[in-house]
Amino acid sequence: MLWRRRVRQVHRWLGLLIAIQLTLWVAGGFTMAFLDLDAVRGAHRVANAATVDLRAAGPVSPPGDLLAGFGKTVTDLRLTHWLGQPVYRVETSNDSYLIDARTGARLDPIESTQALAVAQADYAGDASGAVVRLVDTPHYETRGRELPLWQIAVNDDLGTRIYVSPQTGEVVARRNNLWRIFDFVWMLHIMDYDDRDDFNHPLLLITAGTALLFVISGLWMLVFAFRRKSRGSRTA
Repeated sequence: MLWRRRVRQVHRWLGLLIAIQLTLWVAGGFTMAFLDLDAVRGAHRVANAATVDLRAAGPVSPPGDLLAGFGKTVTDLRLTHWLGQPVYRVETSNDSYLIDARTGARLDPIESTQALAVAQADYAGDASGAVVRLVDTPHYETRGRELPLWQIAVNDDLGTRIYVSPQTGEVVARRNNLWRIFDFVWMLHIMDYDDRDDFNHPLLLITAGTALLFVISGLWMLVFAFRRKSRGSRTA
């Protein structure tokens, strides 16, 4: 019948249109499932955090004194340690501040030598030959992070790069070759070739809808083939 022939033609053309993307979906899914997520995130090379007794650091400025002279509405304030010294991490509605808890002096924005020290403390390995530079232009490795950032490129077998915020003095991202493979495959998987984050865009929806029609038409032809075979066996 004509409509059966049309279904087969539609199925064939749909297959030609989405064959490459279907292959990328399957191969990408396998790759992402195969890679160890801890290694992708660089967690396997994160050093154990050092335990610091803040009481041994001596007296610190009372939080009330700090807030009295701050001049901004503080949404969060924490006493912690940074590079072995007591600090206050202060959050406002728009900014973050790193304050020396003993003197009340601002430590941010941190310098390159301090960023290197943060990365060396974070990295479980030899980061003595690392190269430090300030990244102030958008890059796929730093998307979703506020720029500028200090980039510390570690000379290891995975091409590790550690990103440190100049404002908070904290590690905000760890990137390596496994992450780059995962990120590239993820880009192909969701078909977002710009930001690599949006999986609700029209191209993906159209392709996924086309793939669904391909599967439905294939299932219909399979059911029809079984029915035709069943009728043939009964008439025989």
